[in-house]
Amino acid sequence: MRTNRRVVLIGSMGVYQQIKECAEELGSFGIQTVIPTEEGEAIRQLSLFDFEHFKRKASFSYLRKIRDPRTYCVLAVNIDRHGILNYVGPNTFAEIAVAFAQSKKIYLLQGTPDSYLDELSAWRAISLKGQLDRLVSDFRADCMVNDPQMRFFE
Repeated sequence: MRTNRRVVLIGSMGVYQQIKECAEELGSFGIQTVIPTEEGEAIRQLSLFDFEHFKRKASFSYLRKIRDPRTYCVLAVNIDRHGILNYVGPNTFAEIAVAFAQSKKIYLLQGTPDSYLDELSAWRAISLKGQLDRLVSDFRADCMVNDPQMRFFE
């Protein structure tokens, strides 16, 4: 089975390691993923002007990846942070809103944060409670198709 569809992972840079782990797990199921580029230490040394320019350019580029027709869904890696359960930061919420506006499915790695409960419920975000099984099964059902070319060679 083959597909050009993919999952775009979103979340705070503070949980970058967990984003990579989710991408690896999805990859083990044959699901292509897109993850943000790690900002690294150099970003901290930019002037405010240069940082804002970098952030604007990076955000715009990543929003294009979310809007891309190949993107099946977004997976918000919303790990508990800053004493907040199921934390979704402002940039992640903006990315979720873009996914919603593009009729993409929205998955939350953990539960739905109280601060965005009304919106995410109305937008039919799916809480995975820490397990990727539901996303994997939905992706397979909606995106993975038998390749007729492969049957020719079997």
